[in-house]
Amino acid sequence: MTKQSLLLAAALTGCAGPGLRYAAPDLAARMPRTAALLPFDNESVNLRGPDILRGLVSESLRARGWTLADQDAVDETLHRLGVTEGGQLGALDPKRLGAALGVPALMFGTVEEFTYQNVGFVRRRAVRLSLKLVDSATGERLWEAGGEETSGKLAIKEGAAGRSFIEGLAEQAAETALGVPLAQESRAAVEKVISYLSAGGL
Repeated sequence: MTKQSLLLAAALTGCAGPGLRYAAPDLAARMPRTAALLPFDNESVNLRGPDILRGLVSESLRARGWTLADQDAVDETLHRLGVTEGGQLGALDPKRLGAALGVPALMFGTVEEFTYQNVGFVRRRAVRLSLKLVDSATGERLWEAGGEETSGKLAIKEGAAGRSFIEGLAEQAAETALGVPLAQESRAAVEKVISYLSAGGL
């Protein structure tokens, strides 16, 4: 492997790997097809990441035949329970939450990374999320997986870093104006994590 390849690999490496993290032994028999997709917890520094990824997960699950509770109704119910963001969901009993929402299962999500890094010689775009499916009646975790997509560009030649930095600024400005930051990476990461539903037993 060349020095340039090693530098790029190091720059693009995330702190946690994706994949199937847990699947109940009898998941195939118990897998619900109706759930409430809850607001995502946010471990990143990007405030838009949770809403963007929640929307893409909703789209992907519906395309696979899932029935999801109306998102506005879910959020309104959560507000009545004192929850205004995904990070507060851990304080609620899943059984109580499921009863309030009237669904057999709850889908929790966490944005682990939602990053656009541009320091001239390195441009790094990374999205990493995890999903967890919980049985509302028992509070038992049924399935959990993570998905990640990372891309980047390394400029080590003389003068290339400055050009790369300017290109990165233009790219980021265009995505911000269109309201779709990290769109390609977000969609790819979501499709990867959802694919592990099949790996978990469907």
